[in-house]
Order: sequence, then C-alpha cells, then structure tokens
Amino acid sequence: MLMRVVAGVLALGLLAGCGSNDDSKADDKESVKSTPSATTEAPKSYYDVPLGVTLTEPGTDLALGEEGVIAFERRQKEIGVLSVKVDRIERTSFQESFPGWNVDDVTAARTPYFVRLTVTNVGTTDLGGLKLANVIWADDGTTLEAPNQYTKVQLPACAGDPLPATFRQSATAQICQVYFIAPAQTLQTISFIPPAGLDPITWSGEISKIIPPVKKKTKKKPGQAAT
Repeated sequence: MLMRVVAGVLALGLLAGCGSNDDSKADDKESVKSTPSATTEAPKSYYDVPLGVTLTEPGTDLALGEEGVIAFERRQKEIGVLSVKVDRIERTSFQESFPGWNVDDVTAARTPYFVRLTVTNVGTTDLGGLKLANVIWADDGTTLEAPNQYTKVQLPACAGDPLPATFRQSATAQICQVYFIAPAQTLQTISFIPPAGLDPITWSGEISKIIPPVKKKTKKKPGQAAT
C-alpha cells in the first residue's frame, strides 16, 4: 500500500481557570492518505520477533475483541511487538465529552471518537512510555488519523495516555485513544500499517455510545438525602 503524508493541525484549548500549557492543546497531527496499489505478497515476518511469536498477516481484517499481533520499529534497530485488541469504539461529541473546552471552528466540525484497546507486550523490548500515535491509526475510508493525547485531569474519560513508564515482556494495559474524524466522514476501521508497503491490519465493528462516568456515592449525613 502506497502512502503519502500530509500535515494537519487540530487545536483544542482549556478555558481560563482550567490550566494553560502545551498539554492543554491537541498536538499537531499527521493525516495519512492512501492510494490504491497492487496487492503485495507478505513475507512470513516483516521483522524478527521472539521465538514462538507469530505476527498477524498483513491485510487481515479483525473484529472488535480479536487479537492482532504487530511489530514495529520504535527506534533504529529496536523492534517492539504488541498483541492488540480493539475492545470498543465509541462515537461522542464535543458537547458531551469536552465540556468547558474552547474548540476552534475547524476542530468543532470534526467528530470525536474514543477507541478502547487492550495491549500486551509479547516482545523482549521494554515499551515503557510508548505513544501509539504512529502505531495505531483511525481510518475514515480516505484518511488515516493519528490519536490526540491529553492528561487524565484534562480528559478523564479517555486521556490517550502513553503506555506505563515500565512495560516489559508480558505486561498488559488497557488504554483509550482519542481520534477526531473529518466532517461528513465516519470512523471505518482502526488500522496498523506494516512497513514496506504491506497491506494494513484492521479492526472494525459496531460503533457504541460512550460509557458514562461512574458517579461516586457520598455518605448520607443525618437529615440529608444521599447523592
């Protein structure tokens, strides 16, 4: 699959009083547009992986909850191997999930999605602190969108945090990624793009409503109703 990269900027800022720093704005993101190409015959393994680990074949279409095993070059000659399950894809809105945020008109025209994943390190490289911005993409059928990252204070429902600081072999984490999809488009698949022009590994399934936050019950005081 041939790819070309085009730059895109999505800006989100917190209202005054909510804090003002670089983390309160969406990072500049890249969008990858694809063009049709002839099917490439995939090798048995596009990267060397530990004995007993089998990579999911490029071009495989997976359902939500199904495991895909992917390999990528985190740094030069440093290969990461992850088992990935896309557990849930949630469509939301800025009104519902970003209350109190200043959103510019260009960003407000987009549709936010929360994508919840379970990832396990099945390789030998410590992937601590890894950001999945260049690993797991959202595909609207024409463009691949990178995730946006925030802090839990900014966006507790789906912060898009990187992997834990230490993430060695067999470590597992449940994470949530935030994607903004272009106007008039819908999220079609979650995709991993193997190297060397190989076809993507994709996950797709029913789009869900967002999971509402759990309200903590407060202890009832004498003469007061519980909340």
